[in-house]
Parts: sequence; structure tokens; C-alpha cells
Amino acid sequence: MGRAEMTGRERLLTTIRHEEPDRVPISPRYGAWLQAVYGSVPLERVRDEILPHIDFMHILGPATPNYVISYPEQYNLPEVEVEQKRYEEGEYTVVERTFHTPGGDLSDRTKIPPSGREFGVSPNPIKTEYLVKSADDLRILPYILHEVVTDFTGYHQTNAIIGDRGICMMNVRSCLDHNAGDVRDMQDLMVDYYTDREFFDGLLELFHQRSLQQIKAALEGGVEAIFGSWYFNSLSAGWSPAIYREVFVPQLREHVELTHSYGALYDFYDDGKLKDTMEMIAETGIDVLETCTPPPICDFDLREAKQKIGGTTTLKGYVDLLYVLKMGTPEDVERTVAKAMEIAKPGGGWIIGSSDSFREGTPPENLETYWRCCLEYGAYE
Repeated sequence: MGRAEMTGRERLLTTIRHEEPDRVPISPRYGAWLQAVYGSVPLERVRDEILPHIDFMHILGPATPNYVISYPEQYNLPEVEVEQKRYEEGEYTVVERTFHTPGGDLSDRTKIPPSGREFGVSPNPIKTEYLVKSADDLRILPYILHEVVTDFTGYHQTNAIIGDRGICMMNVRSCLDHNAGDVRDMQDLMVDYYTDREFFDGLLELFHQRSLQQIKAALEGGVEAIFGSWYFNSLSAGWSPAIYREVFVPQLREHVELTHSYGALYDFYDDGKLKDTMEMIAETGIDVLETCTPPPICDFDLREAKQKIGGTTTLKGYVDLLYVLKMGTPEDVERTVAKAMEIAKPGGGWIIGSSDSFREGTPPENLETYWRCCLEYGAYE
């Protein structure tokens, strides 16, 4: 006989406490697929019609505008004059900018590929000139950073729509994610670590302190969970385990301690390699670790992770979006889901999801098999 049915919210909170709910929560990433198949649709339709079985861990984008990676027609920077030029270069849209600040000028150049074609639904822009070119630019950089937002009305409106179907999270990025890693070339940053450590530390600290300000503002605004994206910090980006432990672990620990001091949850996101970092990440006290991407894309061993960190850290994700869900067969999907449940389900602390968002072109029969098997194999007796 099965257990009494829980709401999505109850199910998620129970498993994050490392207790066994009625069934394993099902919370894949789906944004790219949703955009490709349905376009822009109301969250209510996603909740009631498109994804009726999902246990939402819904992510809202950062509340504070980020002019490092956005190119609006108008900038809310009272002390700064922005010169911005857009033009077409082949299939790309090029944006060239110069920020004239009281401390001096910063400029960059970005090539933006078209969406919905061979580049995918949400293609990454290509920086051909970075804002920060030397240590001298570090003193100018704060002028182009938008004031940290303290109004979270939109979060609470979205949270009300999610209701008892799940949890609503606010995205706050690491010091590198679309921050230091987008104002300066990541390869240059890796060289800076060895050749100009003072500059390296100063640039990362600027954005780290800003991330703490954003977390504090969100928590004081009533946000109940922080979604921390850390994929620029990943070993997949090229950092070593030694640098990870020395530089990034202390920053993550500050994120987590601040979040927990308000009684909120911290969901850590890295869709890259985790085998050599998962234990040091877990040591910081995070509540959820995702996306737990297995080979051949990455290196996550679910059985090893369950044994080593699964008693204290909730694992989330795992099902390969490319080789299983998009390119595999329904039999591949069922085999993957069944095996993952066998390994990670006992004792709670397991949320089945995906290695990143379902992608455009994923066969409907594979997605139907995914949902069916998650429900079937995820039930607790």
C-alpha cells in the first residue's frame, strides 16, 4: 500500500530533510524545450496542462539587472553615459558599447547569434572585446553595476502561482557566472591567478560581495530559497580542484551560511564535472546539488555520490538530456530512470530531474516514458 499523497511542496521539503515522501519528487529542467515547443506561455498553463506531474523548483532570474550581459536601449546608471551601437555582421547582431563614467571609460563588443536555428533556442553570445582589460579597469567597474534591487513583488506573485505545487527560488549567481567571467576572458582570469593575484582577487571579491548583497536583499524580501549558479566555477570550465578549494569553496560557504541564517534553502547548480568537487561542495552545507550529469557528458557517479554525500546533501537531476532523452529510445529512458531510482531513492534526499533543460527535438514518446517511469519507479511503499 502506498503512502498518503503529498503536495509537491510537501514532497520536496520532505526529501530535502532526508525523509522518504510518498514518491520521489520529479523536477527536471524544461525551459529550452518549453520555449521551442510552446513559445511564451503563462505559468498557470505550464502548471495545470503542460507539466501536470512536475514538482516545481521554479527559478526566477536575478532580480537585479546585469548590464554585463544585457543590452537595453536605456541604462539605469545615473552617473554614466552609454554609447551603444547595433549592427548586423553576417548572421550575427553585433553590439558595441562604451560606458563613460566619472572614473573613466569601459568598452566591449559582443556578437549575438540568432535563436531558433542551428544555434539553439537560447544561444550564447560571443564576446570579442571584454570590459575589463587590465587592473586599471577594476576601479571603474562599480559605476556600471546596477543598484541591488530590494523589491521582490514579482517573486511573491510567482510563488503564489506555484502554490503547493513546489518551491520558488531566486537565482543569485557566483562571482564568476555572468559576472567576472563575462567582464574578462576566463582564460585571462586563469592566467591572472598566477601572474597578478591581487587583481584576480580584487575582481572576484567585487562580484562576490555583490552576490552576498543580492542574497541578503532577497532573503529580507521574503525569498525562501536561493538558486546559486556556479557553472563558470566548474572544473569543466578549466579550474583545478586545488583552486576550487582555495578560492571558490570559502565563497560558497558564505553564500550558504547567509542563506541558512534566514532559514532559507540553498540549491547549488553546476551542470559540469562534479566528481572531484562534490565532497567539498557538500561540506559547505548546501541543501541541494544539481545537475549531477553522468558520463559521457560529465563524470557524476550517482552510486558513489549517494554513498559519500547523499546522507546530508539532496541530489537532483542526473537523466542525460542528450544521449538518453533526445537521442535515446523509450527503453533507454526507462532503464535510466529505473536504475537511478534503485540507487538514489532509499532514505530520501533524491529529486529526479535532468542533466539540464529538455531540448528542442526531444521525441514526445521519450518524454512520455520519462514521466511514466518517474511516477512508477519513484513510489515509496
